[in-house]
Amino acid sequence: MRWNPYIDLRVEISNAVRAKCKACDVEIQKGTYRAEAIPIIGKRALFHVDCGIKRAPDHAARRLVDSKLPDKPVDWPEEGLAVAERYVPEGTPPAPRSYLRTPITGISYPQTDPRTQDCVFCGLVTPGEPGPGTGHAIKAFSLDGERRFHPQCIVRLAPGLCARVVQENSDRWPAEVKAFFRAVLPDTIEPTPRSPWADTGGVPKLEMAPSGRAACRYCDVKIKKGELRLAREKMYGMRRSPAYFHVGCYCKSDDYHPKMLEVVVLKADPEIPRHLIEAWGEVLPPDPPEDDDVPPLLERLLALFDSVPREEAEQEDPTSNLTENVVEFPRGFFSSE
Repeated sequence: MRWNPYIDLRVEISNAVRAKCKACDVEIQKGTYRAEAIPIIGKRALFHVDCGIKRAPDHAARRLVDSKLPDKPVDWPEEGLAVAERYVPEGTPPAPRSYLRTPITGISYPQTDPRTQDCVFCGLVTPGEPGPGTGHAIKAFSLDGERRFHPQCIVRLAPGLCARVVQENSDRWPAEVKAFFRAVLPDTIEPTPRSPWADTGGVPKLEMAPSGRAACRYCDVKIKKGELRLAREKMYGMRRSPAYFHVGCYCKSDDYHPKMLEVVVLKADPEIPRHLIEAWGEVLPPDPPEDDDVPPLLERLLALFDSVPREEAEQEDPTSNLTENVVEFPRGFFSSE
């Protein structure tokens, strides 16, 4: 199973000649098409279109599949699709569409940004006509970039984050926007907690809990001995002890992305048994209904787990740590000569 760390691959016209292709190290000429690959962790990478397609053929295959469907908008230009027709290997499975719709991890109010942009949800300009519903622009952040929304649109896509704005009552938000959120949000909406991965960094490590002493940072419940947990290193403080999470709690958080689980499964220690990965079927979120042309997430994770060679640990000889007592006697020591 071929795997890549990218959650999206975009094709656009290069507006400068400073960038070099990450694959072939040749400059990307100004005015030509280039591919921008967005990884699950780390900085974005720029490629020539053909080089980018070779790095992430599943995303190019997704664009080709959607370009043949009348009800699926495709954000690649015709030139990019033509290159994809040439370089995508036959039989390449398309990437799930859910990867192109990464979760909104935070929102803010752009107080000092006078620019107008189209709302991604409704297509109308932000800010628009005066009023709390459309007269403001909300800046939303996700793994694959920043977007703009009207307040009335973001409250439909991320109601928990809007409830957090109401709860915190920060002066950075206009009073009329907070009042609008307060008026339209149902009482059943709980504020989304801030990222449990705050002040941590790097790729999470998948490991079996050696004891039941550590608590999950998200739910504050002890992680049982032998249960799989995610460990991530802290970025600050004198003592760099990791922060731990239940796998199911990570899936509930606003940091969740299926590609991140693929990363930790690929880097899993050899001693982790397969049946513990299979048990994730009880905690993984349901697959989006529009992703019916790709295998379910649990099936993809197990395929990645099986693709990594895992040697069985050798059994140690219980006497290997004993020292052999060897005494050499001189020749003739026991003779009467």
